Amino acid sequence: MANFTRPQPPVFERVEEERLYRKQRLAAAFRLFARFGFSEGTAGHITARDPEFTDHFWVNPLGKYFGHIRVSDLILVDREGEVVKGNAPVNRAAFARWLFYFLVFLPKN
Repeated sequence: MANFTRPQPPVFERVEEERLYRKQRLAAAFRLFARFGFSEGTAGHITARDPEFTDHFWVNPLGKYFGHIRVSDLILVDREGEVVKGNAPVNRAAFARWLFYFLVFLPKN
């Protein structure tokens, strides 16, 4: 039987490096979703938690086609869905699900 080693996430020296890494993978995930037909237009979203501000998430701007999303398009929002960094609006309807995200995914202190 072959020995399989599961890949481990990289370890970063600086939080800025980890943030960029997460944002790059998030933008790539949007483009993959679009490629496989999972672009839901204005209703869909994918999020990634910020490594420094753990109650903030990076998310796609409202109305941008998933296949066109780049790292520079992503917006940082707080737990109330208010834009903290970025200039585009977010899908307010998506925040009905945020309570679930915070109950399940917020780090336990």
